[in-house]
Amino acid sequence: MAEAEAALQLPRGSTLDEFNAFIQSGGVGLNRSAIRDDPDKVQELAEDFYYLNEDPSTSPNLRVDDVDQYSFLMDCLDDARTKANPALSYALFRVLKVLSRKAHNRTALEDGDMKTVVHYMHKPKSSQVASEVSSVVLNLCYEKENVVRFIKCKGVPFLLDFVRDPDDDVAANAAGALQSLSYQEVGRDELRELGTLEVLIPSLKHTSVKVRTRSVGVIHNMSSDVHSIAILREGGAIGTLVAMLSAPQVHICGSAAGAIQNLSREQQSKREILESNGVPPLNDLLFGADVPTQVCAAGALINLIGPGLESDPATGVQLPMHKEQRKGFSRLIMLSLVTGMAFHGMFSDDDD
Repeated sequence: MAEAEAALQLPRGSTLDEFNAFIQSGGVGLNRSAIRDDPDKVQELAEDFYYLNEDPSTSPNLRVDDVDQYSFLMDCLDDARTKANPALSYALFRVLKVLSRKAHNRTALEDGDMKTVVHYMHKPKSSQVASEVSSVVLNLCYEKENVVRFIKCKGVPFLLDFVRDPDDDVAANAAGALQSLSYQEVGRDELRELGTLEVLIPSLKHTSVKVRTRSVGVIHNMSSDVHSIAILREGGAIGTLVAMLSAPQVHICGSAAGAIQNLSREQQSKREILESNGVPPLNDLLFGADVPTQVCAAGALINLIGPGLESDPATGVQLPMHKEQRKGFSRLIMLSLVTGMAFHGMFSDDDD
């Protein structure tokens, strides 16, 4: 009852009610008639919905947790007239992007819906359409079931093309979609097999901060896969990741530190990280303000330096008494981490 009352108070046009009512007004054939007879009105209603819900923090649609009735929207997207109309396609995908922010809508997705989405990735009619479709995939693939659907529809190669697109928005949203896929093991396996790492390593030096941020996020996730570590090392990623530890963007630093923590578990990668002078910037991150980044940096340092403290420096042979040195080093790292957190807690510039 409370949800129904809340829905009644939502601004006109901020839900799919008007859109669905107009599509249904076509009688038999429903959306087919609306798309044929008045595509401009369909586009207008889609644009009204999007502009009222564009900002997630103020989106009226997100205030109602129920599943949206979006089958009419998917029927519109599946119509040949829509597929031939870039402006209408773009407007409708922006509606789907808003809807896909809600978990209930993502889990309600059907196999045919994903096929419709992926269809638009094949020779997209405009950069705007390619960008919005990638954003939709980014949202939908927060759910493992949709990652599996997307893979079955063979959508990954399209994202790999998009991430190399000269349009920064297309490249960034494609990288974001790849990042969503890489959170799932089945996604990481597919990305590795299709050469995603080889495509993304150059993107770590992209001129767009957004592309770099999302690309290093994918690399971080992929580095947790033992089969990907050698690919990253042999592809020349380590030197770039070490350089990214000093980036002014905290998310870039955090993902780079996480990737280096994972890579440092392999002996050859560990050696290359040390040769790339990775310890000083990792040490600096211990005293930063972002806790996840501090934790990754601490883990990387323990992997890089800790094992050497267990061995005799002259022979390299591990000795029982030297294990205490590693334990002591680990405690020192943790103490540095806690000290850094306490310092920033005491001297925070944030307002109440």
